[in-house]
Amino acid sequence: MHGLNFRILGPLEVCAGTGRVPVAAGKQRTLLATLLLSANRTVPIEELTDRLWCGDPPRGPRGALHTYVTRLRQTLDRHTGGGSGLISTSPAGYGIEVDAGGLDLIRFRTMVAEARTAGRRGDLTAESAGLTAALALWRGPVLSDVRSESLHRDLVPSLIEEHLRTLERRHEVDLALGRHDRLVGELRALTGKHPFHERFWGQLMVALYRCGRPAEALEAYGEVSASLRRRLGVCPGPEVRDLHTAILRGDPRLSSTPPEGEL
Repeated sequence: MHGLNFRILGPLEVCAGTGRVPVAAGKQRTLLATLLLSANRTVPIEELTDRLWCGDPPRGPRGALHTYVTRLRQTLDRHTGGGSGLISTSPAGYGIEVDAGGLDLIRFRTMVAEARTAGRRGDLTAESAGLTAALALWRGPVLSDVRSESLHRDLVPSLIEEHLRTLERRHEVDLALGRHDRLVGELRALTGKHPFHERFWGQLMVALYRCGRPAEALEAYGEVSASLRRRLGVCPGPEVRDLHTAILRGDPRLSSTPPEGEL
């Protein structure tokens, strides 16, 4: 085992038993981040070249890439006793070998899968706890300190969506568990940060309604509706519109929560 722990769910960090491993050079950080986003797989040379130079490679890009790979190996090997074999080479490209506990992204996905399994067994309490623990691995914007336009354009958005879907699911579970009072503050913050993410607005409306605050739930609908019309020229989707109608009618189904295992 190499003893290194990699973190990409926030600023890029490499930790060893003695503390953080400095990866100072910008191109080395971009290279390491790209390899970690495809951990345990070979990343083609063409993709690595694009991530490092964003469509404007130097003369002899393969040689330049090899130089950065060599320097990154040396940086990591200084903290693993040398010869760790972390970065592999093949005719097709390069890869980094990371065990299940050595990368926060792998741990996140494993924890989410385990939590969802608990939910399918009918244990929503365990699912909520598992999703909460998984979400705690996120430390801020993904790879915010790595400068690569193509990486942030092509790879980071899917991770952001994965994070948002996990948040949505945890909210659904907590609403089913009757924890609506705990969610209002978090959902208000999320709708402020993601004003066009209608699922969060709908969950906020439900949480407010179940807290006995239907007027505020209707105000939330008015806010998202006005924002969407003003900035995008569209109305809320059918799910949020139907929820608005149900609140106006005082639909008793809004106050009910499904039994565990039926969410």
